[in-house]
Amino acid sequence: MIRAAASLLVLMLAASPALAQFAERTSALPPADVDQLDSAGAAHLESARRFLTEEQWEEAVESIRRVQEADGSKLVKVEMARPLPGFERFVPAGEYCQWRLAALAKEAPLALAHYRRLVDSLAEQWYREGTANRDERLLTRVVEQTFASRWGDDALLRLGDLALERGQPAVARAAWRRIKPELAGISPTEAYPDSDLAAADVRARLILASIMEGSLQRARGELETLQREAPTAEGTIGGQQGHYTTLLSTMLEQAENWPAAAQSQDWPTWAGNVQRGKVASSDVDIAGRPLWTFALPKLHSDRELVGAGRLRVAEDGKALLSYHPVVVGDTVLVRCDARQKSFVVALNLKTGQELWRVDCRRVVRQRPGIDNEEPAEDGPFELSDAHADLARHVGVARYTASVVGGRAFVRMGSPITSPAQLRKSRWLAKDQGFLLGLDLQTQGKPLEGFPIRPEASNWSFEGTPISDGSLLYVAMRRTDGARSQLYLAAFELPTTAAAVDDEDDDARPTGRQKWRTRICSAATLLDSDNSDGLSHLLLSFRDGELFFNTNAGVVAAVHAASGQVRWLVKYPRTAFTSSDPDRGGQQFFRDLNPCLVWKDLLIVAPSDSDRIFGLEASTGQVAWALPPGVAADAVHLLGVAQDTLVASGDWLYWIDARTGRLLAQFPQAGPTGAGQAAPSQRGFGRGVLAGDHVYFPTRESILVFDQRPAKTDFGWQPRLAREIQLVPRGVTGGNLVISGGVMLIATGDRLVAFGE
Repeated sequence: MIRAAASLLVLMLAASPALAQFAERTSALPPADVDQLDSAGAAHLESARRFLTEEQWEEAVESIRRVQEADGSKLVKVEMARPLPGFERFVPAGEYCQWRLAALAKEAPLALAHYRRLVDSLAEQWYREGTANRDERLLTRVVEQTFASRWGDDALLRLGDLALERGQPAVARAAWRRIKPELAGISPTEAYPDSDLAAADVRARLILASIMEGSLQRARGELETLQREAPTAEGTIGGQQGHYTTLLSTMLEQAENWPAAAQSQDWPTWAGNVQRGKVASSDVDIAGRPLWTFALPKLHSDRELVGAGRLRVAEDGKALLSYHPVVVGDTVLVRCDARQKSFVVALNLKTGQELWRVDCRRVVRQRPGIDNEEPAEDGPFELSDAHADLARHVGVARYTASVVGGRAFVRMGSPITSPAQLRKSRWLAKDQGFLLGLDLQTQGKPLEGFPIRPEASNWSFEGTPISDGSLLYVAMRRTDGARSQLYLAAFELPTTAAAVDDEDDDARPTGRQKWRTRICSAATLLDSDNSDGLSHLLLSFRDGELFFNTNAGVVAAVHAASGQVRWLVKYPRTAFTSSDPDRGGQQFFRDLNPCLVWKDLLIVAPSDSDRIFGLEASTGQVAWALPPGVAADAVHLLGVAQDTLVASGDWLYWIDARTGRLLAQFPQAGPTGAGQAAPSQRGFGRGVLAGDHVYFPTRESILVFDQRPAKTDFGWQPRLAREIQLVPRGVTGGNLVISGGVMLIATGDRLVAFGE
């Protein structure tokens, strides 16, 4: 059947120059472009090297500081501790200059002494004032602007202490690692050069961070090293005074029996939290009949180009699994499109009763000379028209929402983010997607200052924004010929209320933007003059940092308050051949695939790469990468439990989250390369981790596995706990959510709720 579809596609390519152009143009995806340090800045750094060779210390230091001050936000390529083909790492030039100054401790101590004479008094003032007032802003200034001063290591130590106090062990560990690089496996070029702090004091703190993070295996290894190298070291750790080894051994023993941290049963955003990998607190053993059902608009992908001739991974092209409801308290929110409108519908979790709905027109009314007929608004709600006016398109519409502090945020309107040239030339503001904030306490009344619309027809908001309560964060795309420019942006909340004439179809209230940062420029499958591109990029967030998988060759970490890039990593991109579906390409079906943040790692599965990989969240260093093509069909990273990453697509995978080793998969005979047939019991929708189990939906049932496979004489083996039959219950598989003792299944045409 698939080969027949492939033959049909070849005939379509021959008959359609536009489709042929798509196949030819996207046969390779070159590396992304980033804002690197320009030639003038590079010349200053080269001059510094020359001055050092000539022992002109003052001139060398001045050359480095000139780059730091003038080009600090530009990016510099730096080494990978574990080089892998296709992976490149970049940091801001300002940070790189601090590394260069710190490296003078070995390269040219007299030059470092000169630098310290220039900055030590100011660094000391910042440090003492920051310590006395617990002012992290001043302590951070010491690290970011005068890292190589005599106060850089003290500031790192204090910043780590403060981070651990507020429950951020990953942030604390990242600070302490830079004090004594030999203790924590960090590159010496990125660490403080000559700290006089006691190694045992730093090592004890690293052990405490591992314990608080729940990384107990790592803590045991670190404690053994401390017992061997400094068995009698004393100090204060965790609020207690005594021998470090005794105190930490007791803490580690107690941590073995700590109960799981209490968490809300809410499911307020895609994947349950903004780290994108929530594990629901308890299992659900569902009853025989649904509590309720709610009809959803059925959406197909008949004219979508990536899926042409291919079996879509973990869903059906005739009824896409595009709906991902969220749950807050007893309220379910679901986004959908129908009848030329965008809807947000609120339902009661226990009864399915509709509480309220908000709708917005998705297209401009008839424009003389452009539209041939008035858009119909009386069509059936059960049929989505999100793709109705798309002759050819790349990507499909997806629907998510995010709730913070009683406020819901969604992207409404058109799902198109990269319009074809003709559409772009005709687009008005109300034709485009826009951001909407809703007050849940007033039945979805729009928040002050919303909607927020793109500033021009070549700008688009990506997926649903997220918020930390004071700022709203969202990815943005600017189309530029045959390339996309990817940005992150932050808007203040409440955003500026603008007097807007709602009769003006091209009015563009743009909110109060605090910052916008360009991440990269790249050619993507979405960029075409002849077809529309649809995407829904989501962000991840933790401890004041945003993480962005662009699906355009780049992953980036950005400071949420300032928009400053912390680090950026390029990864190897994979060629796409639309004319031969037997040559793999399942990874191109990944679309809702933000970074999964777990402990001190990011786990990333981009759509334009056939690799899944882990990065250090604090540095961007590659921790591990699966071999090319392994688990390429894994479109969902479900989460990490018991140090095991669970990923799914047509198959279900268990991967060691620390090492990247593939432990097991279900069904046992997995994909071995291009042309591999899908399994008979293939995944169907996004599953969920709950309690001690993995809920893996197929079309006909939900398979419930243990979260960690069993280690046997024959290797790691999945352990099936039970099977929940869906056919007798009159429902198929779909996207799962577990909240408040209820399991929601969002199928292609229904939202179904089951109780216990």
